Amino acid sequence: MAWIKRNLLFVVGLAVAVALLGSGVFYLLNAQSDAAAVNTELESKNQEFDTLVNRKPAPTEDNIKLARDAQVKLDRFKDSVRGQFLPLPLPEALDDAAFKNLLEGTLDKLDKAADRSGVKLPKPEGGKYAFTFDEQRRQLQMAQRSLVPLTIQLLDIADLSQILFDAKIHSLESIRRTPVNTNDITPASNYLAKKPTTNTVTGAVLYPYEAIFQCFSSELASALAGFVNAKQAFVVKSINVERGTTEAAPLAAVPNGTMGMDRALAARYGMSPSLASRYGLAPAAAAPSATTTKPGEPVLDDKPLRITLGIEVVKLAPVSAAPAPAPVKPKTRPVN
Repeated sequence: MAWIKRNLLFVVGLAVAVALLGSGVFYLLNAQSDAAAVNTELESKNQEFDTLVNRKPAPTEDNIKLARDAQVKLDRFKDSVRGQFLPLPLPEALDDAAFKNLLEGTLDKLDKAADRSGVKLPKPEGGKYAFTFDEQRRQLQMAQRSLVPLTIQLLDIADLSQILFDAKIHSLESIRRTPVNTNDITPASNYLAKKPTTNTVTGAVLYPYEAIFQCFSSELASALAGFVNAKQAFVVKSINVERGTTEAAPLAAVPNGTMGMDRALAARYGMSPSLASRYGLAPAAAAPSATTTKPGEPVLDDKPLRITLGIEVVKLAPVSAAPAPAPVKPKTRPVN
């Protein structure tokens, strides 16, 4: 203790030196750890840079320009095909009366189109086939919010039915759509359990439908080609093929009894008497099918098919123009 008292200044200076030395060591260790972290990050950046430079194609100025040009072409392509997915134009003043007029006019056109094409439609009790709009024909007043989706479905079903009629299918059994109102429950054969879905990436709305009809394979091919070449974007999601029936209501025969089909052609397809009556061919007058004795000769025996098509109509929301900025009113100074 006496030595410390005599050398107090020396002891204090030594303590301060030790403290400074400890602080320096601590700072050095922290600096080394920070330097190691920076070196690790630098190495990773160098490796990433080497990967980008050695990649084919490399991110050179020419390649970046090509990528930008490709993006411009993609945008132009998107704008050019956007018209294929826009919804059909709706009546300007859409109310109950306008929808009723559109509904009755569309159903009348479809009924006449089916009659011209020789397509047999379902015969419900108490009237003509309403193409899933039985409930709407009976209603005197409908909810305003349901008019737009009902009109969209009506126009979609009209296009879908016209494609089937143009393909000359034999008979249409049913068409199903998604319900719009909560009271759209009867008849159950008109509605699907699915609902329209919206793609979160593209904003496209998918409207599901189902059509059940009978035809031959050639008419099915014509129907599928019609969906491909349609103005709207029809997507065939599912197809179920079953053995159809040959029973059909007899039609009145024209004077030559052919209804536009040659008897030899009917015999070539191996029509049964009940199916031949559909084309005005008497069973007794039908020519016998040609036989051959050559081994391995192909024989065409097309059978009627019952087709169930699951279809979706893809629609994009129309691009709305950006709202114009509100005009700035000039400031007026108060009059003293």
